[in-house]
Amino acid sequence: MRISPILSILFAASFATAQESLEPTEMTEADMEAAFAAHAEKLLGSINYNEGITELPGGMAHLDMPNGYRYLNADDSRTIIVDYWGNPPGSASDVLGMVVPAGEDLADPDSWAIVLSFSADGYVSDKDADEIDYDDLLDQLKKGNREVNRERQAAGYGKMELTSWAVAPRYDKENKVLHWAKRFDIDDEEDTLNYDVRVLGRRGVLSLNGVAGMNRVSDIEAATPAIVSMVNYNEGHRYADFDPDKDKEADYSLAGLVLGGAVAAKVAAKAGILAKLGAILLAGKKFVIIALLGIAAFFKKLFGGKSSTE
Repeated sequence: MRISPILSILFAASFATAQESLEPTEMTEADMEAAFAAHAEKLLGSINYNEGITELPGGMAHLDMPNGYRYLNADDSRTIIVDYWGNPPGSASDVLGMVVPAGEDLADPDSWAIVLSFSADGYVSDKDADEIDYDDLLDQLKKGNREVNRERQAAGYGKMELTSWAVAPRYDKENKVLHWAKRFDIDDEEDTLNYDVRVLGRRGVLSLNGVAGMNRVSDIEAATPAIVSMVNYNEGHRYADFDPDKDKEADYSLAGLVLGGAVAAKVAAKAGILAKLGAILLAGKKFVIIALLGIAAFFKKLFGGKSSTE
């Protein structure tokens, strides 16, 4: 097994901290990979999958999963996203759970899964559904992405360049579901996929985010109808249940949803940009925000000043 260089950095730092008596030069890359494999086996062995009908946290919706799909609850999902994939804890703070196809092994770097969350920004009007210029939206997203990359590079990380739609946006008016996918070019790594599905409800939007590499885009695309059909708002929470006299409306419509919802209004602010990094990186399982930049220096010392790709 070969693990991501950045995951190696993170794991090496935590491992060495726990093993203070171990000289850094005594830990080879093979040792680190073996230790990470044992760590991964322990984490993956601790999670439990559910099948059939599952109520989502908050009581606004449930999943009615067909054969071939499994659900991980919020706690087990955070174990995967934070402890196994190495994302920052904040990136999983709002996660409701994950849907994992039965044939996918999360230990496999090429596996894919769907991460579920809910944005309680209010009722999102779909009146602009027939008027959206998705090419213009892509240009706006690229502009925002360039801002994100400036922040990333200033913090010492590589670029994640938004290059194109991997799947052009489309809106299902009948079922109130919006789909799209973005393709990112990653420094020294395979292209990464952000596959997004948004299911509109009375008080907000259920987000289903595909976590995968670009080589799995066709698999997620083929599975999307089944995944969307398993998501059901409970009575009183459906889009049709909206009461304009009582309920809050979101500050954005469908176009704003593609741009990032409420975050789009803050994209020019540094805090907003950095807050969005976690969501972007979540889709690239191999990429992590490292809180302490000193870890990189530790890794260089560990391998005698050579990069992990040499």
